[in-house]
Amino acid sequence: MNFLYKFINFFISKENKFKNLKAKQIMIHADKFDSHNLTLGNTFKVNQNIKIKYFNKKILNQNLTVVVTDNKGKTIGYITDKQLLVKL
Repeated sequence: MNFLYKFINFFISKENKFKNLKAKQIMIHADKFDSHNLTLGNTFKVNQNIKIKYFNKKILNQNLTVVVTDNKGKTIGYITDKQLLVKL
């Protein structure tokens, strides 16, 4: 029983750490991302300081690319479903 308890706590702590990451912590910087294939219909724009838990299901369910912006609205990076899955 003790092993099961430790395993469950480990999994929950990993999931909570992931969900509390901010967009800027997992994004690919704009200069390293090929944005030529993006269209308005497959993107979702978020601020760099928003936590992943607020948009991760939307990205995975709708296959969207997140456009990460700074506080002035300038694009600073991108997040795809691949970054989310790697961090899981």
